[in-house]
Amino acid sequence: MLEKFQGALIGTLTGDALGMPVEGWTGERIRREHGVIDSMLEARLGAGTYTDDTEMMVALAETLCQNRCIDPVFLSKSLINNFNENRGYGVTTVIVLNFLRLNNNWEQAAFSHYPDGSMGNGACMRIAPVGVLFHDRPEELIKQATKSAELTHGHRLAIEGAKLQAMAVAGATMTPACQDIGAKFVEDLLKDIIEPEYKISLNKLLGLLSSPHDAEQITKILGSEMLALRSVPAAIYMFVRFNGDFKKIVSQAVSLGGDTDTVGAMAGAMAGAHLGLKSIPDEWFTMLENGAKGRDYIINLGEQLHNVWQLGKVG
Repeated sequence: MLEKFQGALIGTLTGDALGMPVEGWTGERIRREHGVIDSMLEARLGAGTYTDDTEMMVALAETLCQNRCIDPVFLSKSLINNFNENRGYGVTTVIVLNFLRLNNNWEQAAFSHYPDGSMGNGACMRIAPVGVLFHDRPEELIKQATKSAELTHGHRLAIEGAKLQAMAVAGATMTPACQDIGAKFVEDLLKDIIEPEYKISLNKLLGLLSSPHDAEQITKILGSEMLALRSVPAAIYMFVRFNGDFKKIVSQAVSLGGDTDTVGAMAGAMAGAHLGLKSIPDEWFTMLENGAKGRDYIINLGEQLHNVWQLGKVG
């Protein structure tokens, strides 16, 4: 179980780093120039470096390690303290974080840019720590995923996407590494989904699993864009479709194109939670950024989260 906690967090970092160099590329361009992204390419901060996806995941993990649950005030401070704009934050997230820095009003931060809140996947890409820590407490999982998302993303589809991704990570954590992941994994997720748009998308996902489809068809049906609704289902599809093979799951997720770092990070979180830390290919693992809050620090955060879970001090 310790390796599953660590695998979910390092899986997030790995998928993020693999997808960073081709973020925003179309799937067609990726296929034309690289075929499949299966190695750490040079990126703006160097090969193996991470983006805002991992940086915000670290902030969330630190919050849970210290508080054992989501405290919006503490999470706000953690996100601000970790904020490095060079990591490639989106415009909306920058506005929200600056609002949090300047205003003592976390309840309104998520609506500081869009009146109805963002529909983006920023709350989904960072949610792996919630998924592993509350994997065996489904009601608390939903509660904590919602609290985490609501701080920065007020739209119902963004919040539902964060809940769905957290549930997927939890399901992966509870599934033994030796056990295959199949359609039942998606069917179980459908039981707890509320928003009809996600029910439609997950049912389309089940249809795709019934016969082989190429990347172009997958992105047309499920998407791979920055919207939560158009990226979380795609990451889940890749996890289920290539279950048991961390490298293939993440490589295929990144190679869809679009929001490559985030789809890769979410697929990597699920794969790492299922298969554990040692499933990450050595050639990727050794290249992961390892500075002050890099690979080793994140592995330690996974251990701390595992300790919190073991001691029963959650919530």
